[in-house]
Amino acid sequence: MFDGIWLPLVTPLRSGVIDIAALRGLTEHYVNSGINGIVALGTTAEAALLDGRERSRVLRAITETVAGRVPVIAGVGGIDTRAFVDEIHRLDAWDLDGYLVSAPAYLCPDQAGVVWHFEQIAQATGRAIVLYDVPHRTGVALTEASVGTLAQIANIKAIKACARERFDAYAALPIALMCGNDDAFLDCLRAGGTGGILASAHVCADLLAEVRTLTSTGQDGAASALFERLAPVLHILFAAPNPSAIKAMMALDGGLSAETRMPIVPASKALVSRLELARAVLDELRESVFGARAVAAMDSARRGRVQSVAG
Repeated sequence: MFDGIWLPLVTPLRSGVIDIAALRGLTEHYVNSGINGIVALGTTAEAALLDGRERSRVLRAITETVAGRVPVIAGVGGIDTRAFVDEIHRLDAWDLDGYLVSAPAYLCPDQAGVVWHFEQIAQATGRAIVLYDVPHRTGVALTEASVGTLAQIANIKAIKACARERFDAYAALPIALMCGNDDAFLDCLRAGGTGGILASAHVCADLLAEVRTLTSTGQDGAASALFERLAPVLHILFAAPNPSAIKAMMALDGGLSAETRMPIVPASKALVSRLELARAVLDELRESVFGARAVAAMDSARRGRVQSVAG
């Protein structure tokens, strides 16, 4: 299950309120586009800034729209392991395939504490667990030894890894390796990664999938050339705190608001101008890789997305 390109879906907002119609429209669009799975309530969804009622509304919209067509997992984060467990018990009421779970933030426990944390999570549910190694947010990394121990637990199935220096070590373990750092995607695939949970898939999932296909079929030179051309766009997409730039690029087509929830500040006018150029680069890449029909198809898909979001 944990392979290919997964999308950590944004939460569309309008005047401070979740735009449920837009969320349903986006979900339908991305399911139809061939995405391999969806992460609800991840960092890209601004989940830490949503209250309990809002989180429930997001899950209802996504799970009802997906209706089992692709796997859906929910992000779970925070500080206190007991709160993680309580949240998972609440989330178990929804039609989810599993959970993307980080180490406790801010506390910086040692590795024995990290292992204990994830053991409690795994015992709290029978659903799949994806470990999330994101030390720049939590302050603590998951070592190879810790992941090796946790991989022996039946429902711990994968790891979303953001630190490229640990890709090789994780890939040698009996656990699926999913990239969580967009600009390190090719490095992760080369190490043996099975795919990625990538925010940039909102705007270039087809090109990311092509990088994966080229790598898996032994065409490393072509994969490198494509990713080298894609890398500057990925850099722009994370030039502001996520998901400001992602939302701003999506909003260029109309229909979707670029609104974020403070303290995440919306993309500046200067960044939006750079995003307009970046979108043109993506279309040029599509034409060079897939042909002119692909660009026309993408334009059609954009129009369809705008119509579905507009309701």
